[in-house]
Amino acid sequence: MHPGDRRHWSNDSDPSGHPAAESALASWTARLALDFNLDPQQPNLKTRLNHQHLGPLRIQKALYPEGVSPCHAIIVHPPGGIAGGDRLEVLINSQPGSHGLVTTPSAAKWYGANASLEASQLIDIDLHGAFEWLPQETIVFNRARVRSDIDIRVGEHGAMLGWDHLIFGRHASGESFAEGHFRQSLKIQIDEQLIWHDRLALVGDDALFASPIGLRGHYTCATLWAILPASQTFSEATVQTLREQSKHFAWTILHPRLLVGRVLAEPRELKFLLQDAWAHLRPVVLGLLAVAPRLWAT
Repeated sequence: MHPGDRRHWSNDSDPSGHPAAESALASWTARLALDFNLDPQQPNLKTRLNHQHLGPLRIQKALYPEGVSPCHAIIVHPPGGIAGGDRLEVLINSQPGSHGLVTTPSAAKWYGANASLEASQLIDIDLHGAFEWLPQETIVFNRARVRSDIDIRVGEHGAMLGWDHLIFGRHASGESFAEGHFRQSLKIQIDEQLIWHDRLALVGDDALFASPIGLRGHYTCATLWAILPASQTFSEATVQTLREQSKHFAWTILHPRLLVGRVLAEPRELKFLLQDAWAHLRPVVLGLLAVAPRLWAT
């Protein structure tokens, strides 16, 4: 749903019934809290999902395509996009012994509507079990002003695979990211110590899009991270094998438990590169063969 259609969700319309002017669009706060835990009534260690929501951010369904665990959860945002002034929060708690996987049915869209206001998103993950954060791509429209924060805290038994996949502008429609800004912070703490704090700051037509030390002419990029439990560490041999399997990525061990990969490619290719790297890493990090969420095939 385009932000101009918000009259279906609010009273933002003039007496004639036409959508209100851009500057008067309603700003929304949406919050979703997810708690993945073990069901004490299930002797087979089934992962259970408890969730609460505020505003238009929901869990569509919890699925179990791999048996009792992991629990696959689909997050939906009914308006279909985020406009200036909106604030989204996803708060995730992964309890010991549980295994959750979160994905989305479609791309997240940061609209240029209400461009005088900044839109923001917080992804907060408290990690003590196994967890996979695998949303579809994020498209940043021209004129969008975005602040995105991903904060991850990892305990002794926490293990994770996650990614962030960004597309700037709608180039297939002839639209580049010429105005606006995108600011992102990605933090990972392990055992209460900040191990990695990655910052990305781009403005419309930023020289970094073309720079050899930036995106090198690309308008899409992605980061994939893998976190092992405290009982394991990444070896150089494992990473060398991964470099041979996923050659498009630049892989770096930032901590004995933390591996990060970066990749630049065209949007459709990038999606498949991420999924392929995830499939190679899942047995290493989580001890499971890759079972792709059904949504990825649609």
